[in-house]
Amino acid sequence: MKMGTLYIVATPIGNIEDITNRAKRILNEVDIVASEDTRTTQKLFNILGIKNKTISNHKFNEKQQVDFLISALSEGKNIAIVSDAGTPCISDPGGVIVKAAADHGIKIESIPGASSVISALSICGMAFTNFSFYGFLPKEAKEIKKIIESAKKNEISVFVFFESPKRIKKTLQIFAAEIPEAELCLCNDLTKMFERIYRGRAENILTELLANPAAEKGEYTLVAELCTIAEILTDSVSQSLESMLIDHIVNNEVSMKEAVNALAVKYKGTITKKEFYSASLMLKSLLAQDLREDR
Repeated sequence: MKMGTLYIVATPIGNIEDITNRAKRILNEVDIVASEDTRTTQKLFNILGIKNKTISNHKFNEKQQVDFLISALSEGKNIAIVSDAGTPCISDPGGVIVKAAADHGIKIESIPGASSVISALSICGMAFTNFSFYGFLPKEAKEIKKIIESAKKNEISVFVFFESPKRIKKTLQIFAAEIPEAELCLCNDLTKMFERIYRGRAENILTELLANPAAEKGEYTLVAELCTIAEILTDSVSQSLESMLIDHIVNNEVSMKEAVNALAVKYKGTITKKEFYSASLMLKSLLAQDLREDR
């Protein structure tokens, strides 16, 4: 008996017009649609006029569903996997059945379409040839800080994160403290009613967010361009700590103490505040010596 095909079908992340004709045809034709939430899928089907049966396949039961789905595919039935929105298997259920189908030699086809990751990257305006995707950020602040430190050590400079509307303000506060120099493109409610794009550094975006009464409506996709460890080390090799301090003092018209604090924040995790402080003492000593010689 010929085995069936497993289709991974992308659905709209918001705007219903983003469904492809091929996706609609496949969802109409398959024997089974395995969906993250059957209620959400049914609403989509009602709008599109699709009449097909659905079964649940979410993160809490997908391991239990594998045997049934593989059995159905082995019997020649075609199955479509859909998530609540966007492309399955990207921070959404689907990966378990895909791996099992591949292990059984079952044909797997991608029915491409909407993806908030690719959509955000396409409009971020950052120059990049590669990127890292971290999925949903953890709830704990210390875990977010660990991810930021990991990202800073990566040679890739552009990163994509997901965040919930309830936690986005807290997350931006952490970004502002840990990587204040990072350039961000924060995409809210992509393709939907409250869509809004914020650009700039975390502190500035947070100010805009606090002024937006609709800030807690819709999910967030955050694209961040960080200064990587490789870039920091290249920059610090070309400049001594003393010259970095002088540049900061002259360019920002601040005191030595303020320069030490600012640079310690900027290069956190790479150059310690103690190192900048030692450099400031050396600089003061050199300046005092110059003054004595001038006399």
